[in-house]
Amino acid sequence: MAVGLEDRRFGKSCLCSILLALSPGIPVAAVADYHTVDDIKPFGLLDVSGHIRTGYLFDDRERDSTVSGSFERQTSWEEELYLLTESFIYHPGFLNMDIGGGPIFAQQQFDSPSGEMSNDETLFNFLARLNFLELKNYPFSLYYQRSHPSVTTSLAGRFLTENDAYGVNGRVFDLFGGSTSLRFDAQNRMADGAALGAVVDEETDTASVLVETSFRDSDRLELRYDWFDTMSGSGSPGLPIFRSTISQEIGEIRSRNFFGRDDRFEIFQVLRRLQQETESVNSTSLENQDYLADFRWRFSEQTRSYFRYRRNDREHTFSDSKSQDFEFGVVGQASESIKYDAVAEHASAEQTGFDREESAIRGSLNYSREFGFGTAGLSGSLRGARTDQRSGIAGIPVFDESHVLNGTTPIDLANDFAVGGSVIVSNAVRTQVFVEGLDYRLLVIGSATSIQRLIGGNITDGETIVVDYTYETSGTAEFDTTGASISLNVGFLNTLNAFLHFDMQDTNLRNGAFTNPINDRDSLEFGISASNQFLDGWSLNGQFRHRDQDEEISPFVSDALDVSLATSLRGTWKLTISGSLAIVDYENSVEDVDQVTYRLGLSGRLMRSMQLSYDAGYLSDTGGTLSRTQLQHRLNFQWAYRQVRFVLRGQYSDDELGPTKRNDTQVTAQVTRHF
Repeated sequence: MAVGLEDRRFGKSCLCSILLALSPGIPVAAVADYHTVDDIKPFGLLDVSGHIRTGYLFDDRERDSTVSGSFERQTSWEEELYLLTESFIYHPGFLNMDIGGGPIFAQQQFDSPSGEMSNDETLFNFLARLNFLELKNYPFSLYYQRSHPSVTTSLAGRFLTENDAYGVNGRVFDLFGGSTSLRFDAQNRMADGAALGAVVDEETDTASVLVETSFRDSDRLELRYDWFDTMSGSGSPGLPIFRSTISQEIGEIRSRNFFGRDDRFEIFQVLRRLQQETESVNSTSLENQDYLADFRWRFSEQTRSYFRYRRNDREHTFSDSKSQDFEFGVVGQASESIKYDAVAEHASAEQTGFDREESAIRGSLNYSREFGFGTAGLSGSLRGARTDQRSGIAGIPVFDESHVLNGTTPIDLANDFAVGGSVIVSNAVRTQVFVEGLDYRLLVIGSATSIQRLIGGNITDGETIVVDYTYETSGTAEFDTTGASISLNVGFLNTLNAFLHFDMQDTNLRNGAFTNPINDRDSLEFGISASNQFLDGWSLNGQFRHRDQDEEISPFVSDALDVSLATSLRGTWKLTISGSLAIVDYENSVEDVDQVTYRLGLSGRLMRSMQLSYDAGYLSDTGGTLSRTQLQHRLNFQWAYRQVRFVLRGQYSDDELGPTKRNDTQVTAQVTRHF
């Protein structure tokens, strides 16, 4: 239905929405207040807004070990003036514009054992966004932005970067009779900056097209194409940085179809193809194709079944692989108290020098019932599988396995029996290879290998890494595997819950021989949890778990205790106190766990316009060969009065891993006046 221009309402982009939406990713449509524009004119000014901001940052890092010690300190002041104009040409429905910018004055001072250095910079933020034909079915926008956002590299690492981004995005509605829409985005982004512990030097080109269509009321089809090209020289200044280029093309088709009365039959399909070229120290190419088909039947409200098929074809410079699996299952509810499922599955995998086939059946039965004192539940499961694997090689290579290293918590690799000396750890953009013993260490417990970040190294807290390694194939063999589990849960008056769980796995070798131990196991776990509210708004929660796992490779006994206490103070204040204890004793390893953690959190309002939050955490683990402790404090204070906003944040961390100690202190303060 046609609508007159005098009835149209147009919005302005609020300043904070623009700053958040445009940096660092592709800009999105702005949130709007509304203006009524009746006249057509060559130029119209809708609004002028802006802010004045001043901020202070202090970073202090100290590192100490039995070998050496060092420190790094950074202080900086930032002052910013930003103005944003919102206007239009001819009519806001034809072209409306967000244009603004302003200077940032930054004064920085660095201090380290190698000397002192000061730096004064004048930087400029700028935004120009042109929005065309917003009343039509084919609106689009052109934009350019220069910004200087802060980059956080760790708990106490923060510095300004210079980002330039320009591009176009838009959408076409109501194609082919109104059932189809098209979205498109294209962007170039460059980021540059450096400070304590990190260098950012990156240029990224992206483009994407998405077509969505619906038909027969409930059926949907999506076609998507994405292209990425990243040239990077980012990394840690503590290691050599090699420039890398990573190019990706991703094409994807998704469909969902319904058939039958009441749409009882559903088909969901995904076809995805990825091509990647990586040029760095070791250049590689990758072509990966995935297909998933999921068929679901709903016979009644109590009985459903499904058939699922997956296929993956992967061609890598150093290794090719193919895999596929089928799964057919029935899920049902015999009564209000009894639920069941039964599944038959077959999986096959082929790789250069290795192939494996497995056929299995499994099922489970769950019974639950309410009684006068609470609830009780009993469940059990069975699984039987036959596996035939043929190996002509000793190990299978793995590439680009991604992990995030938080703190000093070890992270397991995805595959067991990793070959010693084959593990290579790189940063996500492949510009650096980290050094074992300096940046991380490898822990081997039984068949599992884990990576632990070292606090004195070049991997920042929370950084994403990629790992290449080789794991052993375990030889050529045909074998049967039987597994079973049983669980009992009893709840008392919505306050206490006790559970008991037992599971086992047994392997029977039919032909061939294993080159690695068969890891049969019997595991018994039990525990109790409690939750209770008392007095006025106080709540207490706790849980204890004990596990005794008898296995061939690495038997262990573990105990875990978690307790938390929470309450509301005077309505607006919340207090949380929690603690935990984790003890794991491995029979064949010295890398045990003896970990204690405590946490305190307090948040609330000081009067109506002030908010305060504080939390502290402590962790200590003395069970392994390298004891580790971590102490953290965080303080956040915010005050707003009319158009003035004040923010104060403080962070402190004290980490110790073996002989290495490191503490970081960061204080930031910022005052902003909007107008």
